[in-house]
Amino acid sequence: MLRIHFTVADAMKVRMVVLGPLAELLFSLTRLLESREGLLFDGWRSRTLAGAQVLRPEVQDMARFLAPPGVGLVDLFTLVGPAADLNEAFDRLCSVPAGPLTGEFAIVSTAAGNHTSWMLDFAKGHREARHRLNSALTEYHELAIAPYWHRIRTLLENERAARTDVMLAHGLDAMLTGMAPTMRWTAPVLEVRNYRGLRPANRPVETSTDRYLNGRGLLLAPSFYCRSDPALYTPWHDGPAVLTYPIDLTMSTTSTIWRPLERPGDPALTGLLGRTRAAALRAITDGCTTTGLAATLGITPGGASQHATILREAGLIVSHRHGNTVRHTLTRLGRDLLNG
Repeated sequence: MLRIHFTVADAMKVRMVVLGPLAELLFSLTRLLESREGLLFDGWRSRTLAGAQVLRPEVQDMARFLAPPGVGLVDLFTLVGPAADLNEAFDRLCSVPAGPLTGEFAIVSTAAGNHTSWMLDFAKGHREARHRLNSALTEYHELAIAPYWHRIRTLLENERAARTDVMLAHGLDAMLTGMAPTMRWTAPVLEVRNYRGLRPANRPVETSTDRYLNGRGLLLAPSFYCRSDPALYTPWHDGPAVLTYPIDLTMSTTSTIWRPLERPGDPALTGLLGRTRAAALRAITDGCTTTGLAATLGITPGGASQHATILREAGLIVSHRHGNTVRHTLTRLGRDLLNG
């Protein structure tokens, strides 16, 4: 059992966050290799494993290195923090000092006997290794995460919003009391049963322990792909610890997540814009990147960029560049058009 001890300062720094696609990508790697809760993830696992047969060797290397069976998970998301899209997360990862990266990578490379040289070169800042890892993450993301990300993100944001609303209306005690079944709040301690281990850099897994936040606070992060037990991760800097926990899933929920995108929509909107651009406008309802738009529509990023350009020139969307990522959102005119 894990016991997380809060101070008053910690209680004031509790936040609900959605870590983003990089964290879900990492958790999904462990889902590929396990059969627990098979009815919920079997369809996704079968499609992903079938598609993985045509992925480049770098993707296989990355998966084996970041989630070696029986060893653990390289929790890059604690190095990066919450990030709305994969490009943003990777840009931040490239800015992490070599020390924390090397320490985190050493856990799996030593314990698993995994010495994939180019992955270790990434921790040292080698440009070619950065390019290879970026390409491998992107390729796997487009296969396993991007086609479902809009729906997964909605589930996670709903969970975050619901917990935050409880905290704002009734206080932290009420919010923590109603957390996952494996967690129990008895102020000032949050107990986590079936704890599967805390693994700071260069230390063995601890299965029963007391952890003191010491005023750093705690980020509570719901996850779609993480396994059934909560896990606590500590960052390399002085920021808050991260406690990930699985959201409640049912067969009905996951079947909705995995079903193909329904494109027809409003016949009038389709007649006005064309089927693909009408689908693109609907996909941008909550904002998305060009890569995410391409995955949702099942077209190339170049094709998605062309459709976004036409929608932007028509005044229906606006686009903002953040590093290598372009994010699209609806204008008031675009939202009014969708709402009829």
